[in-house]
Amino acid sequence: MVQVDLLSAFDREIEVLELTDDYMIYALDQKNEMKDLCSIERMDFSDRQIRRLISLDYTRLWESFRTYGQLPEFFYAVNVLQDYRVRLRRIDKQTWENDTDFLIQPEGEIINIYSLNEDYMVITDEVKADPAVYEKYNLRDEGRRYVNVRYLYEIKSGKKYPITDSHLDSLTEDMPVRKIKGEPVLIYEAFYTDEAGEGSESLSELLTVPVDGFIAHVKSDGQAGFKVLAAAGEDGFDYVRLMSAEDDRIVYRRRNINEQNEQLVALTAQDDGTFEREILCGYNVPDIGEIFYDAKSLGVYHCPDDEDAAQKTVYCLSRPGAALTYDGKYGTFSRLLKDELLVTTYYDEVFVKEYEYHEYAAIHDLKSGQVNAIEGRTEAADHTLVLLRSFLAL
Repeated sequence: MVQVDLLSAFDREIEVLELTDDYMIYALDQKNEMKDLCSIERMDFSDRQIRRLISLDYTRLWESFRTYGQLPEFFYAVNVLQDYRVRLRRIDKQTWENDTDFLIQPEGEIINIYSLNEDYMVITDEVKADPAVYEKYNLRDEGRRYVNVRYLYEIKSGKKYPITDSHLDSLTEDMPVRKIKGEPVLIYEAFYTDEAGEGSESLSELLTVPVDGFIAHVKSDGQAGFKVLAAAGEDGFDYVRLMSAEDDRIVYRRRNINEQNEQLVALTAQDDGTFEREILCGYNVPDIGEIFYDAKSLGVYHCPDDEDAAQKTVYCLSRPGAALTYDGKYGTFSRLLKDELLVTTYYDEVFVKEYEYHEYAAIHDLKSGQVNAIEGRTEAADHTLVLLRSFLAL
């Protein structure tokens, strides 16, 4: 793994939008006393040259770039205005031009935006609960003061189509669009209780629907038109969870609660419209300790030690091998990179104007045994680990 040290490269918060082994695209917050500014820049690692791609006014990092990874061609810079309207600017990822600028009047406080294509998006708002809202969005009255509602938003006309399909009432917070045999498809993970919660069996599914089909169904009757890819109860497993979604390939995990057995399963799209299922691995899930899932590497890790243990051990459940140990003062396991670097994270007390807890990361070189502890955070590509300054203080 190549390490790129950018700890002193930025004096303001950045949000990494795209990271490869060769370059990083990021948003840089430049707000000042007059107005909020944000630049999107690209840094090439070979020579550390920086190229400004676009500058945006009145855009704050914490709310603006949630749509970046949804589609390869463009994304929306999202800005909630003082009157609660939402400004969206569509940025072309090839030309880096702002080719669309429009306002949305949401139903309430906007929670999430998911781009389906250049013409439609799914919006989630938090609104005050009342009988009319329950009826319009097919929701049950559970005595809550506020509820989340979802609707299909047609960009050109500004029309809103309520989504009444109960699948979208789940706890998931992502709606990835991927291409399955060249066709854009919405992949959705529906689950309604936490894994440790009562009655979690038969309450989770992995669903899919072509984007065009989803739009047509919602406009017609509010339903999504989902097809079930995997569901709780199949082969004796109590629930399913999405691990990763890529073009033509979906990987999920499923667990048998009583036997504490879990499997990683891959679904690969075939030319006839079906999916070929392959069990990648199976393993037992221990009762004690923490489990960590790495969607990028499809690694499943177990740390049995408590938070204050002097020495901590990490086991890879999905690919058994020698256990890894490290000094417990370096905090919690974060990721394992190519069996070369173990990354852990922790907070430590620092006095600035008063005592604050700052974010730290420790990079453990598994070959040399050396540990590099930094006040900062890390981001990882396939063969590159980037060290970044953190502005998080608790």
